[in-house]
Amino acid sequence: MTLSALTSRARVETALSHEEPDAVPLALGGGPYGLVDDLYLRLVKFFNLGEPVQPFRTGHSISYMDDRLLERLGTDTRYCWPGLLPNSPVIPGKDQDTFYDSYGQVWKRAFPYYSAGEGLLKDAAGLDDIERRVHWPDLTDPRWNWGVAERARMLREETDYFVVMRMVASHGPFQTACDLRGTQAFLMDMALQPEFALALLDKVTTAIEGLMRLAMQAGGRWFDMIELPGDDYAGNLNPIMSPAMFRKFIKPCLERLVKVVKEANPATRIMLHSDGALGKLLPDIIALGIDVIHPLEPLPATDLAAVKEQFGRQVSFLGGIDISHAMPGTRQDVIAETKLRISQLARGGGYILAPSNHLQADIPAENVGTLFETAREFGRYPIQDR
Repeated sequence: MTLSALTSRARVETALSHEEPDAVPLALGGGPYGLVDDLYLRLVKFFNLGEPVQPFRTGHSISYMDDRLLERLGTDTRYCWPGLLPNSPVIPGKDQDTFYDSYGQVWKRAFPYYSAGEGLLKDAAGLDDIERRVHWPDLTDPRWNWGVAERARMLREETDYFVVMRMVASHGPFQTACDLRGTQAFLMDMALQPEFALALLDKVTTAIEGLMRLAMQAGGRWFDMIELPGDDYAGNLNPIMSPAMFRKFIKPCLERLVKVVKEANPATRIMLHSDGALGKLLPDIIALGIDVIHPLEPLPATDLAAVKEQFGRQVSFLGGIDISHAMPGTRQDVIAETKLRISQLARGGGYILAPSNHLQADIPAENVGTLFETAREFGRYPIQDR
């Protein structure tokens, strides 16, 4: 097969092998890089796709997975998804804006978004409360993986797309612990009550391990990549924990999740989503065997070209496209942003172009089309300075 005739799957695999394919691979629709519902519905009209597809989940502001739209945009990835997520606020509460997830954690809706309410373990007095208060997932519930095997098999055997399993939980060990305890309280636990913090992380990781094992049993033979649950360890300037703290508390949790995947299918690539200025933690994350990092967020504190130069042979990046300024801006803003990220990140392979987070309701539908049109036009290898 020549580079000029690569399939989508071969294009992504070539890039993730740190070689240059025929063009930069394109992605949209994963756990942390999709479309909010308002924008999806406008894109259906903009591209004359007909009726919207049925929502693939509830309790979220990103509810649609439409292969027709991905085809129209020319993306190289297609997705499988769980039938149920433990963090999803789908159990009705006392009013129309109050919900509970499978852990029993309360969530509040400020339309259309949801955020964790008061932590279920906010005033926990000891280790016993972790077991007693939290509803840990029942792994015998068939809803966790409804439809995963059928969808994965179809995509792998009947299409040439790169098959991605979305997150089995919206939040990873650290963020789930923060949901249950409160972020400030849990960060203090890591410093002052390490036994409690480690016990909570262990319970959360055990739950996610079980869900990932079920997903790999259902469709792992067909997954080209699986996303770890999203876990944010950094703010806009620096990580919110030291590398030493990360190694003590978080890294062992991620090691366990990576092991589940590699034991089931060593060929399945693993992606981790973690927002913020992550640079100081990248060496430890890469050492885990993570293949792809999302989003490489374009922040003033992060020199994307320098990150690519330093780490671009050790790990691949998915994302990079600024959703806060460029995507809501003019057509020329979108074109300039797309060309810039390609020039910074695409040389030598190791890059999949995608939004740095969900495309929000403030983004014009035409700008989404412009993003992918520009990427197809200027993302051909060899990459030229623009």
